[in-house]
Amino acid sequence: MTSSFSLAFAQTTPKDTASIKTANIGEVVITGALGIKKKVDAQTSAQQVVSSEQLNQAANPNAVSALTGKVSGVQITQTNSSVSGDYSILIRGVRTITGNNEALVVIDNVISSANNLQQLPPEAIESINIIKGGAGAALYGSQGINGVVVVTTKRGTKSKKMTVNFNSAVDFETVAFVPERQTEYGQGWDGTKVHIENGGWGPAFNDPAYAGTSQPYGIPLYDYNGDGIINLNPNDDTPAGDEEASIFSPFKSFGNQQIKDFFQTGTIFQNSLTINAGDGDGYVLLNLNNVDRDFLVMDDTLKRTSGMFKGGIKAGKWHFDGVVNYSHQKTSQTDPDIYYQLLQSATDIPITRWRDYPDNGYAWNIYYQNPYFNIKHNRSNALRNYFNAIASAQFDLNSHINFLYRANVQFTNTETESYNDGFNNPLLDPSAGVNPIVSSYYKYNRLSQSFSGDFIASFDYDLATDLNMNLNLGHSYQEWRTNNMSSGGTGIIIPGLYQVWNLSNPSLPYSLSNGSSERNQHSIFGNLDLNYGGYLFLNAAARYELNSVLPEDERSYFYPTVGLSFVPTKAFDFMKDNSVLNYFKINASWSRVGNSSALSPYSINNIGVNGVGFPFPQYNELSFVIQRNQTDKDIRPEFTNKKELGVTLGFFKDRILFDGAIYREDTEDLITSATTSTTTGITSKLFNIGKLKGTGVEANLNLVPIKTTDFKWDLGVSYSQNKTIVEKLTDDAKSVRLAGNSFMGLYAEEGQELTILKGVAYARDDQGRVIVDPVTGVPTLATDLKNFGRVTPKYILGFTTNFSYKGIKVGAVMDYRTGHNFYSGSLQGFTFNGLSLASAGFDRSMPWIFPNSSYMSGGSYVANTDLPIYATTYNNPDSASYSPVTGLESLFGGANYNTVGDNFVLDATAFKIREISVSYTLPRMLLANTGINELTFGVHARNPFQKYAKENKGYNDPETSFDPRYRGLANPGQYPEIKTYGANVSITF
Repeated sequence: MTSSFSLAFAQTTPKDTASIKTANIGEVVITGALGIKKKVDAQTSAQQVVSSEQLNQAANPNAVSALTGKVSGVQITQTNSSVSGDYSILIRGVRTITGNNEALVVIDNVISSANNLQQLPPEAIESINIIKGGAGAALYGSQGINGVVVVTTKRGTKSKKMTVNFNSAVDFETVAFVPERQTEYGQGWDGTKVHIENGGWGPAFNDPAYAGTSQPYGIPLYDYNGDGIINLNPNDDTPAGDEEASIFSPFKSFGNQQIKDFFQTGTIFQNSLTINAGDGDGYVLLNLNNVDRDFLVMDDTLKRTSGMFKGGIKAGKWHFDGVVNYSHQKTSQTDPDIYYQLLQSATDIPITRWRDYPDNGYAWNIYYQNPYFNIKHNRSNALRNYFNAIASAQFDLNSHINFLYRANVQFTNTETESYNDGFNNPLLDPSAGVNPIVSSYYKYNRLSQSFSGDFIASFDYDLATDLNMNLNLGHSYQEWRTNNMSSGGTGIIIPGLYQVWNLSNPSLPYSLSNGSSERNQHSIFGNLDLNYGGYLFLNAAARYELNSVLPEDERSYFYPTVGLSFVPTKAFDFMKDNSVLNYFKINASWSRVGNSSALSPYSINNIGVNGVGFPFPQYNELSFVIQRNQTDKDIRPEFTNKKELGVTLGFFKDRILFDGAIYREDTEDLITSATTSTTTGITSKLFNIGKLKGTGVEANLNLVPIKTTDFKWDLGVSYSQNKTIVEKLTDDAKSVRLAGNSFMGLYAEEGQELTILKGVAYARDDQGRVIVDPVTGVPTLATDLKNFGRVTPKYILGFTTNFSYKGIKVGAVMDYRTGHNFYSGSLQGFTFNGLSLASAGFDRSMPWIFPNSSYMSGGSYVANTDLPIYATTYNNPDSASYSPVTGLESLFGGANYNTVGDNFVLDATAFKIREISVSYTLPRMLLANTGINELTFGVHARNPFQKYAKENKGYNDPETSFDPRYRGLANPGQYPEIKTYGANVSITF
């Protein structure tokens, strides 16, 4: 399948590449693996191009984020929602349970990373080609097994005229939503107002004893009564003596307004300058870019400056090209748990009142830190320098043969320092349980460097009148080195001086992250393209790869691929020049590629590790044991066989374009982790066993409903569906836990989709009612973990539309995802302290019956209408423990509710408008004699609207994930979803 080519090309403007200007889709040239260019006709597996205009239509400073919703079969997930923001790219689902499922990123024909792509100015990108099918990616061997994102940056003009382009944009970011929480009960515990509690188990806002009154909140700011102690009462509302020094506020619910007011309106300022010039024999391009972001959290900032220089020259039979790219990024951010703690605050807390007291370690409760203290005194500052240089030389022996050598070096140095200034007020009453905040300082330095060199010999011959051959033979060498150094400890001696020697308790180096690694990879490859008559194409490729992370006897492997493409509209006379069906292509491909990403550089070696725990003295003396997580000495790569069948149809001169594909991916020899007996001294072992079967469907329909001299409307609809089944794990384990907490996790399980959510669940009767204990009324739990279903969408519907009228352009991108579930860490995080909606909506002072429950009576289950929770204790008037609200606290904070997956697994269905953009380009006549060739103004919105499943009341964005490998687990530490509105201007001289 060649997805959405029509959409990419229909939106092309004169500043796009010449190859995209062609009217016939089949003639469009696409840059694929290793920089090999082919027409759409010759592509034998699915690829989809996103043009520069599509990428930049909403002025997104992050190129990875800008891809979201624009490519079928591709999921972009934000794994870090802080000021820097990290994203993962998943193409056509997963094909490994222990290794890397992330797509390979290639920039200017050099292997890079999604992180580097995020820092590349989108304005410098000419196009991005997403290689989904195995045949297109097989030349990258094991690195390309998950698909490839091929990024081509812009190059200088050939018009012999220098052009200068300046782009500037400003964005304003706000919180899109926050979770719904109960607004009937205020701060406190056991139904009592306790002004230093983090619970929402206090009195009702309409309680006559408190309604309309002004109440103290938080730890007193000073010793009000002058007795030398700041007195606190952690148990109830009985005055302790210093309450008058607390912050006073009306006892009423602010809803979520205080949380919303805590976050400021963030800003992003972008400026980009591009200068290019050249002629037929040479070109130069210089791009300078600056991004300045003030995040939603005060003082959290990102500042990035980057520059890229490209140049090339032709001298006789030689072609020389070079790229130098440098990026300098500084970030500063505070503890990301701030949002998690804000959500645990009762809705009557006047959160923003503590903005004026940033030096107080605690605010409205004694259990977690004042967020404004964290902003000022608990920070992590990072400096990242990235340098990338590419040089290539090509020699044309004759019109049929050329030789190319391309070399690349990359250096990334990240320096991070994190500190917490600590807090200890000696006047605080120690009996109240206020713990000092321990000061700390840590410094990290990571240096990553890589080298790659590719030699490619290309042969282009006509073997017969209608038969053309293009043969590429080459060798590739890659080398990676990393070095980590860290130091630090606790106890800052001189406040504000952040040095390791200023610590009273420095950590020993071997207890921190210190070490280095090195790995390399050799490969030889060949690629053969045969073109018969311009309508029948054969592609065959092979790669022989040697990877240093594998055992010596299992280090080299052969990866083949073959594909076929046939264009009937160019083969048969009766189909040529057809005014209805103007284009018809079918393609099929097969590939077999290995994957060893689950192995680290030294995982096959029995290296020594620190011995900790009994009987080893932790961190006091050096002691070593063998590595407890072992790898089989004969381990092999996982192998994936990919099969694909696709079709592309063009109607009415490409006014209607359809392309679709079905595919199957079978992975065998899974690198699986199995636990072992503790008596062996080994906790787990990686070895080859297990199978996966992945299937999927993709379809794209692109229309041009209206096209006149001045007006054009482009419309695109896409559909993608993917399912991966675990056919086998190990001989003795049918279920493997991949990630999660004590009661909820992601699992790989035989016969089930990869991955599924499994967790603790309620025992239910045959009518689906929760079974409660017939004596206590407390819900009972099922003996087995419950399968809560898949965490990746069953299908995704995408929609794009663009209107252009003279100089006006309007664009929108949106999608709909459904058929999957996720675990909401945010909802679970504020449930124990009485903030969930389930803990309100009734009178807490009265006995409460668990909804939709039953109990065993007379040998059968009967509806529970009379048995409240804790019927024999907290809800028994004759019991000394009688207190209905305490019973609710025990339930919602205990294992029978707060650690039950039924309460926190939600439908992940989501509809999102990803982008909306409007721009206007002034007519050239208005710019006459100004020196300006083009002037465009635009406004845009990113993520302006989202609609989730009814049960997801803003608890989490289902797409968030704390780790790219573990979609479906929404970390409570993630910041809320952001919506962005902005404006931009582009000037070309």
